[in-house]
Amino acid sequence: MLTPTARYVIALARRLGISYTPTYSDQWASAITRLAGDEVSTDSTDDLLVALTRAGKLTPHEMTKLVIEHHRKTKAHV
Repeated sequence: MLTPTARYVIALARRLGISYTPTYSDQWASAITRLAGDEVSTDSTDDLLVALTRAGKLTPHEMTKLVIEHHRKTKAHV
């Protein structure tokens, strides 16, 4: 199920022609996190939020607000 935030982020990314492509740093951070024994759990909405922020379409503050909102709604439906 898509949260309202996920729908908004998907539509924004489509409209702006932005997609998420993991960087070497993303892959390195995921590997280090796993090696530390922590769980890496992002979803496509999180990835699009990162891409939108990297492209300068969202501020870090806006991204954080949307990530929190998305995860709150996701947990409410579990």
